[in-house]
Amino acid sequence: MSFIEETATVTTTAVHAAGGTLVQQSSIPGIRLGGSFRFRSGQEIFLRKLAEAFAAGEKNHLGVFVPGYGKTITALSSFVVAKSLGKASKVVIFVPRGNLRDQYADPKELSRVFMSIGSPPFTFCVADSDRVFLKNINTDIIITTYQYASGKGGHKALKTFCEHSPCMFIFDEVHHLSDDGTWATKISEFPHSCSVALSGTPLRADNKTLFGVPFHSNGDEQFYVALHEVSLRDAHAEGRILKHVSTHVVDYTIMLYNTKSGERVEMSLGELAAVSTEKNNLDLFFARKQLRFHDEYIRALIDPAFARFAEKRALLSSTTGGSIKRQHQLLVIAMSNKHAEAILTVIKERYPQYSSARIGQDVPEEERLRLLQEYRDGSIDVMVQVDMIGEGTDIKPISVIIKADLVRALSKTLQQVFRGMRYYDGFPEEQNVCDIYTSNDAELVKILEWLAQEEQIGLKLKQSREMKETERREVGEKERDWRLEDVQHNFTKSHELTLFSMPDDSPANYAVTNVTQREQELRTECSLLAQKLTNMLKSHGRRIEVHSVHAESKKRFGRAQEEMSINELERKKAWLDQCIKLRRLV
Repeated sequence: MSFIEETATVTTTAVHAAGGTLVQQSSIPGIRLGGSFRFRSGQEIFLRKLAEAFAAGEKNHLGVFVPGYGKTITALSSFVVAKSLGKASKVVIFVPRGNLRDQYADPKELSRVFMSIGSPPFTFCVADSDRVFLKNINTDIIITTYQYASGKGGHKALKTFCEHSPCMFIFDEVHHLSDDGTWATKISEFPHSCSVALSGTPLRADNKTLFGVPFHSNGDEQFYVALHEVSLRDAHAEGRILKHVSTHVVDYTIMLYNTKSGERVEMSLGELAAVSTEKNNLDLFFARKQLRFHDEYIRALIDPAFARFAEKRALLSSTTGGSIKRQHQLLVIAMSNKHAEAILTVIKERYPQYSSARIGQDVPEEERLRLLQEYRDGSIDVMVQVDMIGEGTDIKPISVIIKADLVRALSKTLQQVFRGMRYYDGFPEEQNVCDIYTSNDAELVKILEWLAQEEQIGLKLKQSREMKETERREVGEKERDWRLEDVQHNFTKSHELTLFSMPDDSPANYAVTNVTQREQELRTECSLLAQKLTNMLKSHGRRIEVHSVHAESKKRFGRAQEEMSINELERKKAWLDQCIKLRRLV
């Protein structure tokens, strides 16, 4: 899939004839769209804001775009804007991975991009050898990795290049670039005139600030300031950018044995995750790690995923009548090379009908690259990997993900699951669904719930926009049925308008709560928590039923659940949470 094909059409520019060729005239400095190419709405907004910010003397900017939205085109167009405004004559593009470097450095794709946006054919060079780009010091575009820029030879060469003429910096996937890290320290020594940082997730698990990213502080916390942000809900509202998401969470009952004391403890995986996090208990952390090698853990996680995988493949075959360009593919995220090997062994034993392989740092590079290419091409159905398929790896037919590692940080988890969330035109709309299978670690469930919530909000926004567009067309059609026949003056009357007054302390924007809906949500949450508490107490040998929990609640709060107000339901929910935490009725 090319850069150009990843960018959707947005009709916001005027068409005029120039030398017999239709050209899209853009008001963005340096941009002159040609042919049928259009920016996506988020790209266009960002570039317009960037031009305004450069004109105002602001130098460093952040753009947040979900994966699949077209960061590459945005980055290259940003340089065209900066160059046209006299802010920079060259650009250095920094990326965290070699595959991203190679993605930028495709000469055919670069030509198509610059032709489409109406800029001159720039020169470029991949900075992996200082002899090449220093010898050609007037090269317009240098594409390098953070690692090369920080190494002794690369650092010296790039510094010389940047000192030669005004350079713009583009930091792709800037979440890799912590402000106090070695990479940032080295890059900060390079002179540059302006910068653009791009990321789908400009956050770090260690909460460190990012180099080249504007931040503001409220005293206790720091927040990034994006020039423009295309969120998950925005992408779903725009459509044909991300797949829909379906999440599947598997829980386990675990028996732990203390080899020193002889004590045995039984708990769920969710409880184990919570205890190991709260108490920073390394023994329990390693128990979770050991658990992931257990045959029952692996089977319980992969069996439903493969059942869904088979179902999706069969449905696609029947829908297309057998004329399939690409089939669905499955990705497994393991926590170590040994873990990946153990999972692959189970897959080959239980599902030999699928071609499967694994890649990791222990696999020789030549073989690893070959296997990855075969997976890209679709000749491998299932890939088990450890952090080898990340940013810049674009395999859109991936539509089933098994997340079996211990990573729970938001930014890293999103980067992982985004590998299967890019919309694929080769599948029908209803089959553009990414199924994610994972175990019940509490932190990850919250992230998956958030993903689903963002999708639902985006789809509602899309539906609302489509309804408004339909209404606008219908009104226009009705107006065309009428013509103006006569106009006569009747009379004139004056009216005095009085606005409703608002209290001085009223917020500028406020949300209206649907009380009925909120009550129902709280009742549902309380019922689920009561069931969870019952199951937990039974697992610890206490015979108790759900109705007993509700009876205890009625005794405590003086009302049955269906009679409770929102405040009372929130108090009941807090009480149930406390009971679950203490593992007893309090």
